[in-house]
Parts: sequence; structure tokens; C-alpha cells
Amino acid sequence: MLHVSRSTVFLLTLSAWMLSGCSGVSKDGLERASVSGTVSLDGEPLPEGSIQFIPDIDATGQRIHGKAVQAVITNGVYSLEAAQGPVVGANKILINATRKTGKFQNFDGVKTEIMQQYIPAKYNADSTLRYEVKAGKNTADFSLQTR
Repeated sequence: MLHVSRSTVFLLTLSAWMLSGCSGVSKDGLERASVSGTVSLDGEPLPEGSIQFIPDIDATGQRIHGKAVQAVITNGVYSLEAAQGPVVGANKILINATRKTGKFQNFDGVKTEIMQQYIPAKYNADSTLRYEVKAGKNTADFSLQTR
């Protein structure tokens, strides 16, 4: 019978744990990757907004499992670390940005300003944007046009 000391078991467990963290496999068992990049609108950095990566359909037509992830865009730049990053594979991209309209509405007795989405629908509600996330680090830049 093989006898293994507690310290050996501890070291093996610690090594396995560290390796699984480095591989980009998340708590949900899905492989995730880091992604960062820039977003411009009509040649200018998008001042603020959000970008979502939504698991899409793979080359065989099968839906890729996983939850959508979102990053804040500030001065045209966004970043997601692997632990919170998108699932490796095909992802649909949604980019949103809103601005104040100067119009107000009452909601449960609270006056709030109406915000307007100013990014064209082809980049969010009817998005045509896709990005293939690879294992490891990814750079995904998006140049949007309103015209």
C-alpha cells in the first residue's frame, strides 16, 4: 500500500488548484479569457458606455454555453480579466451608450431625466458585431459609425 504524507497531498492539491486558476476555467466550469480593447464612434473614442460579450453559436451550429459578461467603457477603453471574462468561442457583441435628453418623466413620484441610446441599433438591439474569443489574452477593438 502506498503511503502519502499530508504535506505531499497538500502540495499536490495546491498545485492542481493553481493550475486550474491559470487555465481560465471559471467556477461554472467554462473556459474564459481576458479581453481588452478600444471602442470608437465616428473616429472618436466613445466617452462612456458598456460592452457585452454574449456566447453565440459555434461553427457546428451549437449554442455556446455561458453567461453574458459586461465591461464599462471609459474614454474609449474597456478591459475584462479572465476570471470575469467572456467564454472562449464565438460571442455576439452589444455596445451601448446613452445621453441626457433634457426631457423628464415622473416615476413613482420621482422626477427623472430621460436618457437616449445614441449608438445605432446594429451595434446593440440588432447587433451584427461578433468576436471569436481565444484562450488567453485578447484584444478586440471596435470602430462604430453613425452614418
